[in-house]
Amino acid sequence: MASKYNIEIVSTALQLQKILELRVEVFVLEQAVPEDQEIDNLDTLEAIKGGQVIHLIASEGESIIGTARLILDGSKSCSDDVSDFPHIGRVAVKKTMRRKGIGEILMVKLHQLANRRGFAGVTLSAQIQAAPFYIRLGYIKRGSVYDDVGIPHQDMDLIFS
Repeated sequence: MASKYNIEIVSTALQLQKILELRVEVFVLEQAVPEDQEIDNLDTLEAIKGGQVIHLIASEGESIIGTARLILDGSKSCSDDVSDFPHIGRVAVKKTMRRKGIGEILMVKLHQLANRRGFAGVTLSAQIQAAPFYIRLGYIKRGSVYDDVGIPHQDMDLIFS
């Protein structure tokens, strides 16, 4: 499926700056997540170059419209144990661009990246309001709902078949 959206793996300081600006817009300004809890040690070029994390950047023309990351640090490939799966997080789409398939494109790309690295699946912590989106992508709920930065969350896993 051809897309008018460009999805790339973040590799430059400028790309990293742009996705962090989008995440602040979505999580800090829209959802009132404290900025010191939104940006972390995986949001650096060192973490990217060190293989700890993969960040994606979605754009349409010159506009940055989405981002997501795959945390590889602590993961173990060739394991069926969910605790060894890489963790997807910080999935954010610009408010004016939601419901256009960008989130799904980002997720599919992360699934492909994890699968190619030999992982049996991926895990994530979904905001409850986003859980139906992840269920449509094949994710299964695990455990109980819990609070994270004042927002109800649910752990969810996707096993690659």
